[in-house]
Amino acid sequence: MTQLVTTLAGAFGFALICGLGFYQDRSWDRTLTSAAIAALAFGLVGQWWMRLWLASLMNAQQERAQAEMERQQQAQAEAQAAAQQEAPPA
Repeated sequence: MTQLVTTLAGAFGFALICGLGFYQDRSWDRTLTSAAIAALAFGLVGQWWMRLWLASLMNAQQERAQAEMERQQQAQAEAQAAAQQEAPPA
């Protein structure tokens, strides 16, 4: 997924700068050079953003699993405490 986002961001940067260069009637060599640099920059930013986003999603999933485990342990402890209170003393 990271490769897809990197590729799409690079293509978007290239197309954007090419369009702006042609709109401003710049020369071909200057437009293509600027577009290639923009493709690299957009790709790197897209890759960084995607890695950050995936790391955040994984962190949230781990936190959710940890909270669920703690909730189950608490419910189990409460059930054991209730069972001990109901049991007749020996």
